[in-house]
Order: sequence, then structure tokens, then C-alpha cells
Amino acid sequence: MQPVAVIDIGSNSMCLLVVARLRDGSLSAVAKHKHVARLRDAVDADGNLTGAGVERCLAALREFARVLENWQVGRVRAVATAALRAAGNGETLVELAARETGIHMDIISGAEEARLAYLGVRHGLGATAAGAILCADVGGGSSELLVGDGGAVLESVSTPLGALVVARTMLGPDPVGFAQVEHARGLLRDAFVEAAGLVGRHRIDLAVATSGTIQRVARIAQGLGGRTVDDVHRAVLTMPQLQMVIDALATAENQESRLKIASMDPQRADNLLGGALIFEAIAELLGLKSWTVSMDGLRMGVVSELAAAW
Repeated sequence: MQPVAVIDIGSNSMCLLVVARLRDGSLSAVAKHKHVARLRDAVDADGNLTGAGVERCLAALREFARVLENWQVGRVRAVATAALRAAGNGETLVELAARETGIHMDIISGAEEARLAYLGVRHGLGATAAGAILCADVGGGSSELLVGDGGAVLESVSTPLGALVVARTMLGPDPVGFAQVEHARGLLRDAFVEAAGLVGRHRIDLAVATSGTIQRVARIAQGLGGRTVDDVHRAVLTMPQLQMVIDALATAENQESRLKIASMDPQRADNLLGGALIFEAIAELLGLKSWTVSMDGLRMGVVSELAAAW
């Protein structure tokens, strides 16, 4: 059967995932492409995506369109999240992208983003995904929290704070140190207290964190412990480990210093601290002792729905 594909237009990066079904019925990624478009940083004072931001988005979609054609993809869904939800000219970009690239973007709500991330998490955890699961998805421009049990969504809440937003509006420019971190911690506790209260009304058997941010934090935690690990799927990240990474990031006062941290990703170095602090705030408000890391999230959630129609 023809492969299916998902395009994820996020605040920090734009990603394409092409998936094929193998003979045994399982799904396998056959192509992955990523552009660090930083759309959240391309919003002007009027709340519109700048011309440069529009062009970065279109350039990525043009390349993705060529990949889709090469793989003869049967079905594709392109979902846009916080950056285009917030942009006043988001729908104009949707029309322009369809006209110039043939790719039809769907600007999804925070609730839909959370639902798709939860589907992806459950798919990735397989048989271990029993009981009530808290799924936390921290992106560049927003954070989604969802509690689900089996196929039922019990609670879902979206907050317009992500790694890029925290880095730009709460931590500020370099040098960033512990004073800025403590300031951001206070703001984040206040910002997430309502969301945590909503999901905290439900039983939570497993707290799962998904996103590029938590994957990188988990890799850095392993690196600071003397190990180099790429596959952190299902890894358990304890609160002391998370705080160790936060301390390392806060000690590194500029980009050059951050890049020297073990297992650092250069494309996330300048905003990773913001995302780590969000996961810390959520965990503290809910009394969590650890996060289970998932390398599957929104994109796999979309793929699982597309594949169900094969």
C-alpha cells in the first residue's frame, strides 16, 4: 500500500514523517525531514507572521511536497499548532501554501493537538499503556496536558506557553542565570496552576512527557551521567535528573557554554531551558516524582489515524 505522511508545523520546527505499513502489519518510518523554521520568532508587533516567516514556512513545504511525490504518498495530513493559531494571518498562509505547494494545512486547536499527542503516546507505549495516563506535550509556543484512560479523554487543557515563549519572555537574553530561572519558576507556577488543577482531579497511573524538548532533556541527563543515549523512548526521567539538567543550563550563561553541555542539540540550545522549566512546574504542581519519556507524540497520533483507514 502507498505510504501515508504527516506534516507538523510547530512554533520551533516543521517536520515531515512518511510511514509505510510492513507485511506484518506494523508501521515503519521510511523518511523524516525537519526544518527549524522558528515561526514563533517571526511574529511581528501586530501579531502577524512576517514575510520572512511566511517564506521559511513555504520553503519547507516546497521541499516536503517533493518528498511526498518521490514516495508516492497516498494520504497526508498537515497540522499547524500554536504559532499559526496565534498568527493573525494564519489562514492567509494556509491559502497561500495550498496554492503554491499543494499542501493543505489544518490549524488545529489545543484540544485537538493534545488528543493527537495522546494517541501517539498510547501507540508508542503499546501494551504498557494501561490505566489513566497523563500526557504532557510541551512545544515551542504552547503546552498541552491531557488525561486519558483507554480510548477516553477525561480532561484536556492547552496553555499558550512553550519553550520558545518562556525563553523569550521570561528568561530573556543572555546571560541567563539562576536569578532569571527563579523568576521564571514563579511565573510558571502561577501560569500552570489552573491547568494542573484540572488534570489533577483525575487519577494518574502514569505521567508521560512527549516532545523534542523532553527527549533532549533526557539525553542530556544521561550525558551528564556519563552515558551517550539516543533512544530515550520509555526512559524514566526523575525530578532530580530534570533539576540537574536545569542547573546545567542555568550555569551556562551563553550559547557557546550551552553547546558544551553533553548531548546538547544545537537547534534547541537557546530555548531548552524554557521547556525544561515547564515540565518541572507541571510535575511540582501535580506532585510527580518522574516523567516517562515518549518519542511518539502528535505525529504518530496523526499517522495512526491515517493508517487506520488503510
